[in-house]
Amino acid sequence: MDKNFIIGIPVRDFENPMTRLSNTLNKEERIELSKSMFLNIVNSFQNENVDIFCITNNSSVVEYCSQNKIGTFKSKNSGLNNEINEFINLTKDYCAWTIVHADLPYVNSHYAKVWINECLDSEIIISESKDSGTPIIGGKKFINDFQYGEKSFIKHIELFNKKNINYKKIFNKELSFEVDDINDYEELIKNQPRWFRKNSLLSSPDRI
Repeated sequence: MDKNFIIGIPVRDFENPMTRLSNTLNKEERIELSKSMFLNIVNSFQNENVDIFCITNNSSVVEYCSQNKIGTFKSKNSGLNNEINEFINLTKDYCAWTIVHADLPYVNSHYAKVWINECLDSEIIISESKDSGTPIIGGKKFINDFQYGEKSFIKHIELFNKKNINYKKIFNKELSFEVDDINDYEELIKNQPRWFRKNSLLSSPDRI
């Protein structure tokens, strides 16, 4: 191993993603949006000191990652928390780690670098989505009791307090805003980050 930082990006599948946007985007468009956000996360975090893996048990996602030269981790377990726990348990030779959702549209190389530096300087660092989810979490302290699911941010904080783990919350919108519903998508349409503008299928001016 010649890299000191590892990132896991959980992706269940691309078969029928982002169903809350189905009244605005057809299935093809939702698949394209999901794939494009995932690739933007990978491209933003890539550097010579980082290993990136997509955490998935879906054969179509594995094939897509192979086509784009992205490493994959296939868990022997089922359920997001079990899959991430297994992934983290195999990564402790690294200096620090991160688990990041694939639907953070405003992440770019600058904010990825900010995040990596924060991780290398913190036991745990975490962000909170508008529904108290956990869009991104990481640090130097390796944990194996992830709390993904409803209100996962709150559950993670309760876990850290119980185990006396020092943590820091990061407030950058770029590291907490997820495309989850139509209001989020409308905001994305207005702001249009670079990766979005470059995709003609997504950035049509009459999309909404």
